[in-house]
Amino acid sequence: MTFSPSPHRAFTLLETVIVIALSAAMMVALSALIYNFNEASAYEEASAASSGSANNLMRELESLVAPADAVVQMHEFEPSGVTYTSSSNVLVLEIPSVDSSGNVIANTYDYAAFYVVGTDAYRILEANAASNRVSGTKQLSSTVSSLAFSYNNTDLTAVNTVTADVQTLAQVKQSMLTDHLNEQIRLRNF
Repeated sequence: MTFSPSPHRAFTLLETVIVIALSAAMMVALSALIYNFNEASAYEEASAASSGSANNLMRELESLVAPADAVVQMHEFEPSGVTYTSSSNVLVLEIPSVDSSGNVIANTYDYAAFYVVGTDAYRILEANAASNRVSGTKQLSSTVSSLAFSYNNTDLTAVNTVTADVQTLAQVKQSMLTDHLNEQIRLRNF
């Protein structure tokens, strides 16, 4: 019994063309998948930044409005010497100072102001020397399209509720993402 050697079979031109076409189709599909993933990722990132920005601003407002004794007409913040006046887009608060245990220090106050410059929202805090709070300016958001305050009384000395309305706006390529939060916050003495 003799065995003849089997001839080596090579790829035909047609088989080669089919393999190249399938490879190209898979590359196009993979490229489309990566492109769509990047688009969705950018959209989600901008959405989180916009939403997170509004939430951060609202949390900071809650943390200082709730313990405040009063909305004040105006206050000059040291050491800058800048005076902020409460209005529909600026909020100035008088907050009882607290010691390191969180106890209120009698007849001692810290002052805070919330305001917007362009699309940036800020909180400035002037703490009394005896207070445990830390003085300084903090940027709360960089995507604010509007920040509005309304008060339940036109006489600021009688205000017991502040309504904060925050709108943020972030752009992703041709899409605009917005977030809108509105909250009423009661002052501590009411």
